[in-house]
Order: sequence, then C-alpha cells, then structure tokens
Amino acid sequence: MAHLKKGIALFLALVLTFGLAACSSSKDAASSGGKKVLTVSVEETYRNYVESIKADFEKENDVTVKIVEKPMFDQLEALPLDGPAGNAPDVMLAAYDRIGGLGQQGHLLEIEPSDTKSFGEKEMQQVTVDGKVYGIPLVIETLVLYYNKDLVKTPPKTFQELEDLTNDPRFAFASEKGKSTAFLTKWTDFYMSYGLLAGYGGYVFGENGKDSKDIGLNNEGAVEAVEYAGKWFKEYWPKGMQDNSSADDFIQQTFIEGKAAAVIGGPWSASNYKEANLDFGAVKIPTLPNGKEYAPFAGGKGWVASKYTKEPELAQKWLEYAANDHNAYVFYDETNEVPANLAAREKADKQNSELTSAVIKQYETATPTPNIPEMAEVWTGAESLIFDASSGKKSAQQSANDAVKVIKENIKEKYVK
Repeated sequence: MAHLKKGIALFLALVLTFGLAACSSSKDAASSGGKKVLTVSVEETYRNYVESIKADFEKENDVTVKIVEKPMFDQLEALPLDGPAGNAPDVMLAAYDRIGGLGQQGHLLEIEPSDTKSFGEKEMQQVTVDGKVYGIPLVIETLVLYYNKDLVKTPPKTFQELEDLTNDPRFAFASEKGKSTAFLTKWTDFYMSYGLLAGYGGYVFGENGKDSKDIGLNNEGAVEAVEYAGKWFKEYWPKGMQDNSSADDFIQQTFIEGKAAAVIGGPWSASNYKEANLDFGAVKIPTLPNGKEYAPFAGGKGWVASKYTKEPELAQKWLEYAANDHNAYVFYDETNEVPANLAAREKADKQNSELTSAVIKQYETATPTPNIPEMAEVWTGAESLIFDASSGKKSAQQSANDAVKVIKENIKEKYVK
C-alpha cells in the first residue's frame, strides 16, 4: 500500500511538473505573440542601450528580444551550470579575458562573422582562441594617465618629467620626510604594473599570448622594469604605497584632494573624479626611461552567445547587429565606453573627449590580455612580483624568477596532462 501511495504521489508530482512547464511555455509564447524569443543578458546600466536598439532587430527577424538584468561576471560564472540546465540567456556580454576559457570549455557558441573588417586585428585576437571565433568585439579598455589641470599646466610626456615633479614641495608627503605624492600608481597590482614590464620587453606568454610554456616575466627587460619600479618605492613614494590592500584608496583620495599631480588609472575612474568636481585631464601614459612606450593590457568586452542557445542563427545575428557601426556608437553615446568597431571609434574620437582620445591612443601600444585559461595562474603567481622586490625582501631578478616558477608549477599542475 505504501508503495502504491508513493507511486501515486510521484505520478501526481510529474503531472504537476509537466503541467507547470506547459503553462510556463504557453505564457512565454503568449507574451511574445507566438514569435521566437531571444534572451539578452546585460547589467542594469546597459539596459537602456539594448532597449534603444532592439526594435529594429525584432522587426527584421520577427523575434521578441527579452532583456535579463544580471552582473556580467555573475552571468559568466553561472553559464557552465545554467547552460546545460536550460536557464542561460542566448547572448550576453563577456570580458575578453573570459572568452577564451569559456570557449575552450565548450560553453560559448563558435561563430563565423560575416564582417571582421569593422574591427582591427587586435580586437579580433581578443575574441579568438585556437583559430575559433567566439564573440564580436564591442568595447576597448586600457589604462591612461590622469592629471590635475589645476596643478600642472601641461601633462607630463616622459617618466623623467614625472620624477622631476617629485621635487615640487606642493607634493611633499608630510608624514615621511623626502617622500612625494606627485605621481602615483598601484604597481603592486600586476594589472597596473604590466605596462611597465612590457615596455621594457617583458611579456606574459609567447606567440602573442598563446604559448603558456614561454613566460617572459623574468627576462632581462622585465627585471630592469622591476628595478625601475623599485626606484619609485624606495626614493619617492610613502611606505603605504607598498600595501596592496590600501594603496588604491590612498591613490584615489590623494588625487581627489589635489595632493597628486598625476595618476595612472582605468576609464572607470573618471566618474569618481567628475563626482568630486576635479578639473582633470586624460592623456596617454608618458614614455618610459628607456624611450619605449608604456604597454598596458588591452581589454574590454564583447558580445558572446551561449553554446546552449536554441536559436544559434538569431544569436549570431544579434552579436553582429549590436556591434555594427551604428549600434556600437549608440553604446558609446550611452555609456562613454570606447567602441571596438573602427568606424564608431573614429566618430567617438571626434567628440572632443580627452578620456576617449587617451584610451584610443594608449590602446595602440597596449597588449591584448592573453585569453587562454592558463592566464588565471599569472594573476595569482605574479601578484607579489613587484612587492617582494620593492620591499627589499628579494632582488628584482629573484622576485621575477620566483613569480615565474609559481606560475609554471601551477600551470603544470592544472593544465598539463
């Protein structure tokens, strides 16, 4: 009898489940007028952009575009589980350095773009892994130099000029004699210091970021860069600049309070400076002491489609549509994020925005962040590279050697079969 009751209960549960599913499907179909539905996931700040461009796409493709609001990185983290469960969106935005791993792991739809001429080689490199294209570029990002227009008439063009600024008594750090806050940057953060290393000839992986067996973070140039960073920590900066956890807050506050002439930062910092009513400018990062250009990571984000989408053709159409000449500029107009699309970027560069022009100029010398999964080990392995040397715990060479050793060991353990 107990078995019979259990059987009846299970039967009723299944009926209820299928009934609810059928109900849900009916509601979705009804709400979309029987049309196909394409689900687009974006953060709340990008909803207006999608709302403003979706009507033409819906009309051209006889489809309903449904917008889901979710933080980009949360959506990407959830994709490996949500996709197979049928809960993932059809298309979403993804940071370039996440595209390679998700693509190789089989979570992103491989696409064949009908147009790649609208983007440069550097842009396409960031959505391509093992010769396969997994996205369409939308935005470019890189670091720039911010400067306080009330404190310096013309922005520094060389690092020697930045060093000269440390002699200006206006930037003397009261708590530590002989120290200066004229120029600040968080070189204890590998993302921030990589442009220095690369400018001296260091690199993450060989073959344009594809060969994880070839790591160039302890070559002669990289070591020279670490030594130059050490000069700033030892001769110019307050001790607090070595504290990776608090240095960024110190840098931002010092700049906002008018006690720093210049800082290196990303485009995302500009909103804080505007909010503080700071009269700031943005330019390309000054030339290094060796005469070479600072070469920070080139990043940004692009449109990608879930491998689990039931509408792969529609999904690819959306990727190209949302990043075309017109819509890429619409995105810039809405967000001030610099377009990856070349025509839209050229138009954006004519809008008299110092920050936009600075990002575009700096991007020319920037190095695409490797988008292979092994890059995850570099972030952790290199996190103390500058600190160990600048604090005097290790020589520049030893610090670089140790960082590379950790990276290689972790890659061997996790990726080499």
